[in-house]
Amino acid sequence: MKIAYGKYIHNYYNVKKIRDLYKIVYFKMPIKRRGFEDDTKYKSYRNVNDSKLRNNISRAKSRVFEYAMANDFEYFITLTIDSDLLDRYDIDGYIKKLGQFIRDYRKKYSVDIQYLLVPERHKDGAWHIHGLIKGIPKEHLVINANGYLDWKKYVEKFGYCSIDAIRDKEAVSKYITKYISKSFDKGKGVTEKEKKMYYCSRGLQKGVVVKEGTLQKEQIEKIPFRFENEYVRTGIYNSKEYEKIKKILERCKF
Repeated sequence: MKIAYGKYIHNYYNVKKIRDLYKIVYFKMPIKRRGFEDDTKYKSYRNVNDSKLRNNISRAKSRVFEYAMANDFEYFITLTIDSDLLDRYDIDGYIKKLGQFIRDYRKKYSVDIQYLLVPERHKDGAWHIHGLIKGIPKEHLVINANGYLDWKKYVEKFGYCSIDAIRDKEAVSKYITKYISKSFDKGKGVTEKEKKMYYCSRGLQKGVVVKEGTLQKEQIEKIPFRFENEYVRTGIYNSKEYEKIKKILERCKF
């Protein structure tokens, strides 16, 4: 069959190559090929028991993992807010100021800082952020008493931060992705209408679609998917694992 842009497609799947890994997604519901996974905001009040919320969380986790794997981030970073410097409960105000801070930093020091950030609440409702970052001048980082790095310029403007060098890209990509569901399961995520659950620099690299088509029932049953919800079945595989699955997919025709 031919895949028509803007039309609903039944039993659609795609394979994205993300560095040395392959991600397969089978969409259980008919979808419009254009626009899928483009929505990074919630369009209704969030409820952790709502299946639509679970689908949105799944999409966000998918995109966060892609960004984390496809880009050469240098550090895992935790950013907090000092109440003497800024309102710890105003995530919008903080993100706006943080974004301007990074834009100014790029211009002033001629550096290309790129980031992927996931907000999370403390028990008292105040905000902090976990994420991945690259491009901070090494001379702007100092080792603190805990053996982690501090970003001096951030500390002066916003509050405490902790930075650690990334040693295992796949492991840290999975770790940062877990914050998406963890924060919502424990009521620590963004819950307001029209709020983003993650923030990232423009122009980050993403996974590349290397194969797509439609699946037959017998093919779906043979693929060892590793996650399933109401909307999708999906899995991430190394090259050796994907070669076996690819033989199943070869039967798919447009």
